[in-house]
Amino acid sequence: MKHQIARILLQVSFLAVVTAGAGVAAHGQSLSTHVRAEIPFDFTVGDKKFPAGKYSVGRAQSGSDDTLLEISSVDGSLSAFQLTSEDLSLARKGSDTLVFHQYGDRYFLYEVWPAGGNVGRTLRVSRSERAVKQDMAKNKIATQMRTVAVTGGAQ
Repeated sequence: MKHQIARILLQVSFLAVVTAGAGVAAHGQSLSTHVRAEIPFDFTVGDKKFPAGKYSVGRAQSGSDDTLLEISSVDGSLSAFQLTSEDLSLARKGSDTLVFHQYGDRYFLYEVWPAGGNVGRTLRVSRSERAVKQDMAKNKIATQMRTVAVTGGAQ
């Protein structure tokens, strides 16, 4: 009987270690810990404009997954929520990274990549961004869309 209890305790301990290890591996790829960066330009999330400054991006609710993200100023004065989809990269990101689409002097948040992971989140293209692209095409403006990455970390 003592051997059976000892074996069960050993199995439970092993499962606890495996589960904790899996949580640590997934943690580096999730947005349960917010991505932080200082954005040096004004930008748009969805249809909301944000001034240059320090921002935090993470799960909208702590107990949820990364599908709905909250983008907020570090001081808490501005925020927006956005639905996202999962994106995979072959290379792991060395630091928190926010990727923007740039059209002339207009920037739109497009992707969020937490440090240490190869799983990021892609935001849907907003009506504002589609309107900028349509306006450029209509007016035959030669400015092309560029991708701009801003790296950050805990600030």
